[in-house]
Amino acid sequence: MKTAIVVDSTASLSEDLKNHPDIYQVDLLVTYSNGEVIKDTTEPAVLQAFYERMIHDKELPKTSQPEPIHLYRVMEIIIEKGYDSVFCIHLSDKISGTFKTSRMITNEFLDAINVYMVDSKGTSFIIESMVKQALTMIDAGVESEEIQSQLEWVADCAKIYVMFETLSNLVKGGRIGTISGFLGSALKIKPTVYFDEGEVKVFEKVRTTKRVVKRWQELVREAVKEYPDGIEIVFAHGDAEEEILSIKAIIQAEFPGISYRVGYLTPVLGVHGGKGCKGLGIIPLAKRYKEIIDPAS
Repeated sequence: MKTAIVVDSTASLSEDLKNHPDIYQVDLLVTYSNGEVIKDTTEPAVLQAFYERMIHDKELPKTSQPEPIHLYRVMEIIIEKGYDSVFCIHLSDKISGTFKTSRMITNEFLDAINVYMVDSKGTSFIIESMVKQALTMIDAGVESEEIQSQLEWVADCAKIYVMFETLSNLVKGGRIGTISGFLGSALKIKPTVYFDEGEVKVFEKVRTTKRVVKRWQELVREAVKEYPDGIEIVFAHGDAEEEILSIKAIIQAEFPGISYRVGYLTPVLGVHGGKGCKGLGIIPLAKRYKEIIDPAS
């Protein structure tokens, strides 16, 4: 069986994964008030320029899902190359129409290829981890239905927590209630949101970054106990690399044996998170994936 994987650009794939011959990406878009459109990207220079521009522009850019023609073309290429199956792993269905559009389009190709849709119920490095786990299981010959089930378990159990310097971008973008936005700004609180079944909700309101980090340490401790097959820790940021690396160092000092990943939030996510936002992702390892990479476990 020859299997492809399709993701969207919010996955922030590493260069190795982005260049993998079996992985295909469709790009979300950012549109400025002057009509300028840029593709979602992980290119460092573009990311830095994007976050700087967002500070000075009065109007928040708009974000949009991948153009349907791009999804159609990717599916046509996959079929032309003789793939038997394709996994489509996208950002949360609750925050974007990308998943629904992808499912609608791939349904038109069911007579030519087996399609397995996976709602990550998150975004960013959560998707990237699911891609890595999927590739390992595919290479080991695990049945596609079981891989889909294992990935859905990861999606259900993975946790994302994001700390904002301000909630103004989320409020402007309609992603969270205006009352929570007011509290975060007026009381100088460090608001933290999380993904609950794919939907963004307020988690806690803490007054200092130091207290947020302590709370994140507690969450990692809880996850280590809850998932004996192991977890991965990921950190994403909105042009706040120095701060996020300091947070990583604190948590890594307590848990040195865990795999860590650090990187930017892509522009589509940064529009809502704003400059300076910092995120923690706790991703459990699927049981079948763990059995493959560590047979003695």
